[in-house]
Amino acid sequence: REENKLFVTRYLPDIVQLQRRVRDKFLHRLDRREVSETNIKSFLNKIKKESKKDSEELSRLVDSFSKAWSIIGEDVRKNGRLTTDTALELQEITPATPLAYLLSSTTGEGALITSLTDYLVVIHNSFVQAYRGRVSWSRSDKIPLRELDTSHMIEYEEHMQSLLLSHAHYSLAFGQGSHVTYDFEGVEQQFIEQFIQNKPLILAEHLKFEYA
Repeated sequence: REENKLFVTRYLPDIVQLQRRVRDKFLHRLDRREVSETNIKSFLNKIKKESKKDSEELSRLVDSFSKAWSIIGEDVRKNGRLTTDTALELQEITPATPLAYLLSSTTGEGALITSLTDYLVVIHNSFVQAYRGRVSWSRSDKIPLRELDTSHMIEYEEHMQSLLLSHAHYSLAFGQGSHVTYDFEGVEQQFIEQFIQNKPLILAEHLKFEYA
């Protein structure tokens, strides 16, 4: 279960980038009425008329947001910072979802993306702090949320098989075939050194969208 949560943090840089891109491009240019009458699909179509490249990039970022919510939305509803907001009852992010769900706020539809972002920051930081609590760590590496990118995240999925194989021990007994055992202490140590050791803590902040 904890590994599943850690997996979802891979989407955090995209979710932060999505909020930044929308905020930087439309700060004070969208009013609440327009947002309430616009869904994500029509919004992306409008962007596409201006720039196909921007539309494709925003579509990719929205897809990451949608995937993260589909995987961990239930946990955010139960344990997130804004659990009382009805916006978190949304089951999935689709092209028909109102645009307001992309515009970070602490109330209304935007509370969903705010709560999801906060929750993923907490997950990442808890893993980094758990490592630092086991070793003598004098550095205080921290990164502001707005500066986050993939290099700051704990990403290991593509390397786990090779990591396990590097700590596998094979034995062959006559008439019994081969037997494989793993040095799990070695796996854990290398995992920490390779994927967690140099990762910073993320400084949470609210990327609030301001309407026109």
